[in-house]
Amino acid sequence: MHFVKRLFQRMTSKREPEVDLYQRLNIGPGTHWSIANLDGIAPQLITIGRDCMITPRAMILTHDASFFIHTRRYRFAPVKIGDRVFVGYGAIIMPGVTIGENSIVGAGAVVTRDVPSNTVVGGVPAAVLCSTDELMSREHHDLFELPESFANQVAQALPMTPADVLNCQNHVLKLIHSGSVND
Repeated sequence: MHFVKRLFQRMTSKREPEVDLYQRLNIGPGTHWSIANLDGIAPQLITIGRDCMITPRAMILTHDASFFIHTRRYRFAPVKIGDRVFVGYGAIIMPGVTIGENSIVGAGAVVTRDVPSNTVVGGVPAAVLCSTDELMSREHHDLFELPESFANQVAQALPMTPADVLNCQNHVLKLIHSGSVND
């Protein structure tokens, strides 16, 4: 009987309306991201341009709670990311930072200052490593073309099956062992 009573109360109680905490986001077309990349308190302070890639475990913060235990206050500041920016795995973009277009933020970097356009940054705290053009020129011999179907899935952030990943692995291993690279 106790179960029936709880079930009846649950069915007849008023529920709070669903709230979308991520409404009014300003993210350009062609940008690949997930909710897990965005500050959970004020994601609307984030502006991301078009054709960007925000990789898994990267975090874009618009608030700083480190002041809270001392002042009972938070710091909030907007973050702006330009067009065609790549933010590497596990990178953290701190509040108030602007990242210029065509830039690359390395995996694990902690970006505490603005990043100029066409710049590669990495480290903790992130520092300028080189220009985007210098990186592309230096690394072009080690760049492999992925199977078109896999590249499309990555570019569109589509789910992949283990068979899709295995196909890509076999393709890359074959290229590496044959010494065939893109020039």
